[in-house]
Formats: sequence, C-alpha cells, structure tokens
Amino acid sequence: MKALPPLAIAAALLGLQPSGAARANTVVIAPPAPAAEASVVLAGHLIAEPGEPALGAHTLVIREGRLARVQPGLDANIEPGARVIDLSDAYVLPGLIDAHMHLAIDSDVDPVTLASPARTALATAAYAQRLLRAGVTTVRDVGDNSGVTYAVRDAIDSGALQGPRILAAGRIISRSGGHGAKRASAAEIAYAPAACDGVESCRRAVRENIEAGADWIKLTVSGSGREAGGQPQAAPNMFEDEVLAAVAAARQAGRPVAAHAHSTAAINLALRSGVRTIEHGTYFDEESVALFKQQRAYLVPTAFVANYVASKLSMFAGGRDGRGSDDLRSWTEAAKAGPGRAWRAGVPLALGTDGGPSFEPTATAQEIGLYVQSGVPLAQAVRAATAGNADALGLGAETGRVRVGYRADLIAVAGDPQGDAAHLQRMRMVMKQGRLACLRDCTEASAGSPAGQPSK
Repeated sequence: MKALPPLAIAAALLGLQPSGAARANTVVIAPPAPAAEASVVLAGHLIAEPGEPALGAHTLVIREGRLARVQPGLDANIEPGARVIDLSDAYVLPGLIDAHMHLAIDSDVDPVTLASPARTALATAAYAQRLLRAGVTTVRDVGDNSGVTYAVRDAIDSGALQGPRILAAGRIISRSGGHGAKRASAAEIAYAPAACDGVESCRRAVRENIEAGADWIKLTVSGSGREAGGQPQAAPNMFEDEVLAAVAAARQAGRPVAAHAHSTAAINLALRSGVRTIEHGTYFDEESVALFKQQRAYLVPTAFVANYVASKLSMFAGGRDGRGSDDLRSWTEAAKAGPGRAWRAGVPLALGTDGGPSFEPTATAQEIGLYVQSGVPLAQAVRAATAGNADALGLGAETGRVRVGYRADLIAVAGDPQGDAAHLQRMRMVMKQGRLACLRDCTEASAGSPAGQPSK
C-alpha cells in the first residue's frame, strides 16, 4: 500500500476534504445537516449595526444557520418548540472578524511540531477552537507557506472541527527572497516558496496558489517593519509589472488581493495596481489616502503586533538587514498611531492583529482597544472588527451585522462593548452560523499576550 504524504495524514486525522489533487488521498466527510429545530435568542440589548448605538431588547429567531426574524421585545414563545437562549441580561452583536492572522505560525512551538505537518495541523485546529470561543467567528489567514491552514479550513467547513470561518491565502507571494517568500529552513515543514520574478512568473505563482485552494492572494510589496526594506522611503521589493501581473491573474480568477506594504512607495504601488487591502500600511501619505478612496480599498493596521514588538525591542532589533532599537521604536510608534491617523483621514478601516498561536485568542479584542488609544472612537473600532471587516472581505451581505437573512454569527457580552472595549475579552455566548460554540463561561481567563515572535 502506498504511504500517504504527511499533509494527507494530517487531513485524514482532521477528517476533511481538501482542495486540489490531495482530495484522492483523504477521508471525505460531508458537511453536517442543518439543525432541525429553530433557536430563539432573547437579547437584552442588540447592536445590530456596529458603530451605531445599541438597541433595546430584541428577539432573534434562527433557522438553518441564518437569522429568520429580528423583532423588538422579548418573546420566548415566538417559535414553539425552539431552543431558547436567554441573554436578556447581555449585549448581543455580530461575531468578531480578524482580517490578518497566521493560524499555523507559532514561534513558541517545539521543534518536532515545527517540522511536522500533522502535528502543526492539530495544533492549528486547537488554536482555531480557542479563537472561536473568544468570539472570533471569521478569520482571514494571510500567509501559510506549509498549506496546513487549508486543511484546517476545510475540516471546519465540513463540520469535523469547531473553529471560525477561514479565508486562506496560502503561500505568500513576493520576489525571490522577499518577505515571506524565502526558502524553507531545515527546521520547517518543506515547501516551495511562491517566489516570482517577472510577469509570467508572478502570474504562475498566483495560479498555483489558486489551484491549491487559496481564497485570497497575498503579496508582500515591501520588507517587514523590522527590516530596512520596510522603512518610510524604501523602494518596493517588487516591480510594477510584477504586481500588476499578480493582481490581474487574481482578478481573472475572482480572487481579491491583500498587499503587505510598510513603505510609502510600496503602499501606493499596491493601491494603483488594484489590491483590495493594504496590510500594515504604516507610512501612508496624502497620495495614499486619495488612492484608498479612489480604489475603495481598505487599510488593515496591525497595532497589536507593533505593540508587542515595542515591548521587546532588544529581542527584535538588529540582525542582518535589521533595524536598531531607536529606529525600530520609531516604527512601532508609527504603526500604533496608524489606525487613528487613517480614521481622521477618512481611509476605510478594517482590523487585523497579525496574531496567531503565539498569542492569546483575545488579541482581536485587544486590537480594538489599541485602535481607541490611537484616536479611533470606540464604536468605530468595534465596527471595524465586525461590519467593516465583513465589507473589506467581501462578506458584507452575509455577516458582520444582525439582519434578517444574514448568517447567525453572534456573540454576547456582559456590558456595552461600544462603551467599554474590555467587555469583548470575556464572552457570554458565541454562535457561528446558528450553532452554539459556547454559552456563559466562554473565554479563557487570561487576556494578556504571552511570549511570541510575530512575523511582521
């Protein structure tokens, strides 16, 4: 009998149907049938449209994973025989969305797991479950060269695992040796980097990712914020024709593009090329603001990871092509100020953490607090993490708001999160597409950030 490759073994353990050629080697599990009975949520306060004030008591009727009725007042008998979830003492709002995560990248993991697709897949699945219990119902994963995130995504979609809805970008595309597109080290899971040089090469990298199952395409058009290639005046690390070719190939296949860009020139090149989101976007200028509005693109600042780097400057400073402590501190300060600067300029704001298993699953809620510290009104920060992210990710007609016909992606917290962001660090209830993930004591006690080494 022919031995299965390691990722196929992980897929079988997870019970999924992955994309592409690997399907023949894996266990196939059909998606679970929708719940036969309806659910009724009695919400003491409802934030139906994040960014706007909370409404009074409402009754929500959920059938087949979607909101069938949103009615003022509390009525436990509105749907005879339905399961009633009494949250009359809580605030109910759409589930949180994180638009920038790396679910399979754990810098604190042991060497055996780091090099094992099966063990990495299982660890990623465990973290995904923790994320969901922390109220994160949708995640965009913007870079996993190993392909493990595809496996976890498909297992969640099939119902074999519990976790947030995942939009996966797969391998990071950049020039040869560019940020995220370097060769695998001996200690990592083996992979062929999505490095591209020239128009044909960049088209091919995009198409290979799409064949592998990518929902999004991720380009890195500048270096990391910790590198010289991420400084304000740094030139892009891809040529214009390469970026244009990658975006065109993605558009042809109906895939939006996220562009990692710190330097001003990289941000503006990516925006002119038609990307949907700019990741980090630290050094945007007036031209960038005009391009964001013209292209209807979104900025995804990642203040959480900048805040973490700022707390450990000596760990991250220096190294080959690195930045000294003072220079690095300047980047973290600029990055943490980014959300407020963008909001004041009228740039469409999404929200992402650049987080992953190295951090607590409450990072998304913590990012909201960092937005507020930078000058974003709290209600607008909550909106960025819900309706704003849904719009940025092309899901605005499905989730991010509480409306009839929308997916029943709901969370409940003890107090008004648009009055105190701390409420979002402890869930009372989490529901994803009509299925309860947890009720009452959902979130882990610790909300702090453990040691970890982010990638940006």
